[in-house]
Amino acid sequence: MKLTDQHIKELYTFTRQHYVEHYDVQTELVDHLANDIEQLWEEKPTLSFEQARDASFKKFGVFGFMNIVEEKQKQLGKKYRTILWKHVKEWFRLPKIILTIGVFFFFYYCMQISIGIYVLGVSLLILAILNLYWVLQLKKEFKKRTRKNHKKWMLEELIFNVASFGGILVASNLPQLFTYAEKTPSNLGAFSISLLITLAIVYSYITLVIIPKKAEVLLQEQYPEYKIANNLMVE
Repeated sequence: MKLTDQHIKELYTFTRQHYVEHYDVQTELVDHLANDIEQLWEEKPTLSFEQARDASFKKFGVFGFMNIVEEKQKQLGKKYRTILWKHVKEWFRLPKIILTIGVFFFFYYCMQISIGIYVLGVSLLILAILNLYWVLQLKKEFKKRTRKNHKKWMLEELIFNVASFGGILVASNLPQLFTYAEKTPSNLGAFSISLLITLAIVYSYITLVIIPKKAEVLLQEQYPEYKIANNLMVE
């Protein structure tokens, strides 16, 4: 006996009911459940769909799908870090490396002059505001994408939500850098602070602007079914 399209839809519903939110993870689980159910039917053809489904689900153990979801999060977390590292390496090449060095020396110079601390304070304030603005834009874009496609993809959530968390973290720590700068006038302190601010700017721009702009390409590379699934939902 083979599963019908209605059975497949019910399996998707079943995974959602068991706290699997992301469509890519649902698809993997549905595929696994479907194969297992058909195998069970070969051994015990009198089983109903519900009985075979529940028997297959029990094989996942006490925690159900939780372990699979956690493992997928680890895999895609590693994938996201690979994407981030790739863009960081690309950033520290010509001509962007020249701009980055210029930003570093701007902050370093500010630490050497009397009014520099005020320039530094204004710069950090602007960076914090920009970070919060980019975070709000990402959250808005993520909600828009979810409403449009009616699906969540785990890598997509990482691209938008991890970036948002990082942006808030950077923005919330900038006042501490300013306080440290006021109390640390030495050359070593100026070097450290200038380096940290420069890296914060690079990290924020890559995670909050560059990577989210490439989300469609990254998702299509990760999920061959991504474009097809979204097109079917739009239709």
